[in-house]
Amino acid sequence: MIKEHELDKLIICKKCHTLHEKVKLENKTKAYCSECNVLLYQQDHDMIERTLALVITASISLFVAFNFNIININIQGLEQSLTLSSLFVVILEHEQYVVGLLFLFIIVIFPIGILFATFLLLFLMKVGKAAYLSKRLLILLAHLKPWNMVDIFFISLLVAMVKLFDIANIELGVAFVAFIFTLILDIIITKNLSFHDLWAIHSKIYGQIDEE
Repeated sequence: MIKEHELDKLIICKKCHTLHEKVKLENKTKAYCSECNVLLYQQDHDMIERTLALVITASISLFVAFNFNIININIQGLEQSLTLSSLFVVILEHEQYVVGLLFLFIIVIFPIGILFATFLLLFLMKVGKAAYLSKRLLILLAHLKPWNMVDIFFISLLVAMVKLFDIANIELGVAFVAFIFTLILDIIITKNLSFHDLWAIHSKIYGQIDEE
């Protein structure tokens, strides 16, 4: 029977569920699954600093996406510039309250909440303070991450634009480029920072003792 303290030396592949024994890695190296070659964990001493920089950049990009025009539409001489806030207003004007509520949470509240929680978590871990709060933030992020659907919204926007091409002239706004940049940054952050790595770094910084 495996004892509880021995479980920390094991890791399960999230794709094929093969059980592996952890080995100590050199800096800038990664461990992959022996069966499906999926990344299991990595050793990177600069992970927190680099990811903090990416999160800050993504936050700025998301701010631009929320506050500037995403597309400009011209239909037979009638021009309309749309921002995310104006899209939300249009949804409410058509009394699509459920859609508007989903739009508000999935496109606005969750992405902002995830970026802020990630920044606060990494900052606290960087300075080595507030062990209990950082642990709560890790748990919160695990629940929020599946609701980050900015990519789904972006795909839906592209589909809507394709349908409008035959009847309108469409110009892409600054916010559209910012959205693409935000999506790229989100992919990089997700790829380079797993929850397993975060828990490992948390345990290394704080040990098993929580702060009050």
